[in-house]
Amino acid sequence: MQPIEVEILKKIEIDLKSVSLRSDGIVHVSINTSEDVEVKDVIEIVAAVEEIGNGKKFPLLIKSQKYTLPSAEARAYIATPESNPFASAEAYVIQSFSQKLVGNIFISFNKPARPTRIFTSEEKAIEWLQTFLQSA
Repeated sequence: MQPIEVEILKKIEIDLKSVSLRSDGIVHVSINTSEDVEVKDVIEIVAAVEEIGNGKKFPLLIKSQKYTLPSAEARAYIATPESNPFASAEAYVIQSFSQKLVGNIFISFNKPARPTRIFTSEEKAIEWLQTFLQSA
């Protein structure tokens, strides 16, 4: 299977975070810091997703630095339906054992309101997110 070339149609940068609308209909959220993600960061990211997508729903591909983790408050907030009405699904691409542990706790304990999965492969994450494009 030939990889599809993906263009970035729009991009918003906020501090050490970026939100990009890809030509395949997926929004890529990149967190370029090793700092913990707090509720205020989530609110900034969601505002950028709303702006970049004109208030429509998109599947989100979320990647961060190897040691970046969401705080307990951020995990609780992210799991709520009102935290991101512009996401049809969320795929987190992880790079470390600590991210895997926190991701599994997030899915099991916080029970996100949107379809949410943890991946070690960006390609597998994108493949899964593509199943949400028709409903986005």
